[in-house]
Amino acid sequence: MSCNIGQYISELIAHSGLSQADVARDIKVPRQLLSYVICGKRDMSLQLAMKLEAYFSLPDGELMKRQALQAVQQRKQDIRNHLCEVLVSKNAFWSYKVDSFGSIPDEELIEKCFTQLDIDDIDLLFELFPRKRILQVWRERMAIQGEYMQMLNIMIAMYYFGIKEPEKYLAKVERQHLNKLLKQSLYAPGIDC
Repeated sequence: MSCNIGQYISELIAHSGLSQADVARDIKVPRQLLSYVICGKRDMSLQLAMKLEAYFSLPDGELMKRQALQAVQQRKQDIRNHLCEVLVSKNAFWSYKVDSFGSIPDEELIEKCFTQLDIDDIDLLFELFPRKRILQVWRERMAIQGEYMQMLNIMIAMYYFGIKEPEKYLAKVERQHLNKLLKQSLYAPGIDC
């Protein structure tokens, strides 16, 4: 379902051996309307989707589902581009070259948003990524930083994740991280104790 809805409808028409004008005439809609939907100049109405689904013997809701998925993917791309543009303008990625916004790892984007941006932009992260993923990145990259990020992490813990006793929570996360590092160093090959 990765192709856009217009491309998908165009492929259905091409595979049928008919023209856009033929299909438009058969389903009794203006050819220009069908053309606008295919070109992405207009969203497809429910009525047009139902006519096309019946005409091409598609499952009910198939076209609307594809259109909705396309809209979600576009919204996520717009959010990512916005966040990256703001972060680049703040020189947040000084440590490496940003060839494209797609080259920025999700973990880096999440961390930089928390450390560099305002609440309104940070809130957009929760449209872009699942809450569990954001929590995981925060725990693995930021909550382990100790006093260096203590105040920011307390605010994030309370405001974004509803953690009741953030100081205790952060101390526990930090302790778990240190224990993990200690175990790794004890069992690392080539290290004699």
